[in-house]
Formats: sequence, structure tokens, C-alpha cells
Amino acid sequence: MKGVYTAIVTPFKESGKIDFDAFGKLLEEQIKAKVSGVVVAGTTGEGATLSHAEKEELFRFAKENGRSLDLVAGTGTNNTADSVKQTEIALKEGIEKVLIVTPYYNKPTPKGLFAHYSAVAITGAKIVLYNVPGRTGLNISPAALKMITEIKNVVAVKEATGDLGRLADYLDAVGTDRFDFLSGDDFTVVPFISMGGKGVISVLSNIYPEICVKMVNAALSGDFATASKIQLATNKLNHAMFMESNPLPVKEALHLMKKCENIFRPPLANMEDANLAKLADIIKDFERIKETL
Repeated sequence: MKGVYTAIVTPFKESGKIDFDAFGKLLEEQIKAKVSGVVVAGTTGEGATLSHAEKEELFRFAKENGRSLDLVAGTGTNNTADSVKQTEIALKEGIEKVLIVTPYYNKPTPKGLFAHYSAVAITGAKIVLYNVPGRTGLNISPAALKMITEIKNVVAVKEATGDLGRLADYLDAVGTDRFDFLSGDDFTVVPFISMGGKGVISVLSNIYPEICVKMVNAALSGDFATASKIQLATNKLNHAMFMESNPLPVKEALHLMKKCENIFRPPLANMEDANLAKLADIIKDFERIKETL
């Protein structure tokens, strides 16, 4: 896995049902921007509030309409049996890669983590391990990651701490050849790649996929002057994407751009008016400079 993978939002209608028309248009934009792939029903896609039937529909639609995209299905939960079941659903719909978050709330030991990923691996899916302690309460240790190298189906790691020291510890433990390391933190993509990372699973690329692709391609080709310029130019945008819980700002941004409705599944709710105004101003400012990047 290499390049930009967009953690794509899941648009909803006023009725609360998935808006497949809007979702299809968002997929088309990602294809046009030449991203490497998309993650469907991940954190940004509000996967935690989607039913199995809805995920099945989303996976099928993405497979039928994604064309050139490398698809990754968000099927990880804190319940091993349910993670296996959701992974089987993705495989049935033709998606071979799955994003499996380290189980949240339960706080499993390294032995428990190994058992969890081993169970999902039995399905035959290719697994992207997702480390995001800010949401799970568990930061996978380098020693635990080294144990997981024994599970052949784990092919990549989405590392979302934003801690480059942690990445260094992982690389020291397992090297750069066993897993494709993808940043899960839009703020540090360029330095992440400079240390051996292969790309990013991005929130920002929902709204500016071409810019993100340009930045990552530059970094992967060794043009860190260009890549760093873009990284710094998008810094305020990245802060805006997380001024409230993801995916609130990014979906509100897409709504401001008239690309989908700003409708969320409970317990998520719309952004505060003051923050929404700040978001609109930051996007307006970036629109003025994006052509110079």
C-alpha cells in the first residue's frame, strides 16, 4: 500500500439513510484526483454507527463504483467475533483489505491483541492494523507489534498517534519491509514518509484530494521541499479538521462545498456555530492560496 488513501465520509439523507448519490459523487472525485484508495466505513465514515446491512450496501456500492480505487473496508470493533463477521461481509462483497482497529475499551494485553488479529486473519483478508490510542485507550507497544509480524495477513499499519518517536520505535522493532506504514495523522505526513512511511490514510483528502496527492507524491519521490511547503500550507486546515470530533468538521466542510448534507448519526451532532464560522473562514483562506502550491 502506497500513496493517499482517503478515509471517506458516509453521507446521509434527512431520513437518516445513506445518501448513495452523494457517496458516488465523492468516489468520483477521489478517482479523478488519482488517490490510491479509500477506506469505507472507517472512523471518518461513522462506521461505529452503521449496521451490518448498511456496511454491506456501502461495500457493494464502493466495489461497483470505485473502479481504480484500492478499497479498504472498516470492519474492526472491540468484539473479535463481530470483527470477523464484518470482515466476512467485506470479503463477500469483493473487498480484500480491511482496517482493524486495536480493540477499544477492553484494553487487551499483547496476547489478546495477537489472538484478535489472528482470528480476523483466518478469514483470508489482508489486514491494516489501526493504532489510534486517542480513541481506543490502547497504544500498541513495539513488542506487541513485533509479535503480530507472525500473522502473515497483517500487511500494513495505520499509525495515528502523530508521534514520530513512536514510529521510530516501531521501525526499530520490525524494520521497514514487513509492513507498509501509513500515517493516520494529516499533520505529520511528510516527516512520516521521510522516516520510511508509504503514505497516509487521510481525513483532509476528503475535501482536497489533489493537494494531498501532490504532497504525498512529492515526498515519496524525495522532493521534500515541495512536500514540506504543502504540509505547512495545510496546517491550519488540518487543525480545523479536528477542532471538534472527527468527522464533524470534514463533513461540515463538504456541506459548505455543497457535496453532501451535514447530517450525522447520533451520538454525533452538528458543530457549534462559532467553530463552523472559523471553519468556513479557513477554507476560504485556503482557496485563495491552493493554486500556488
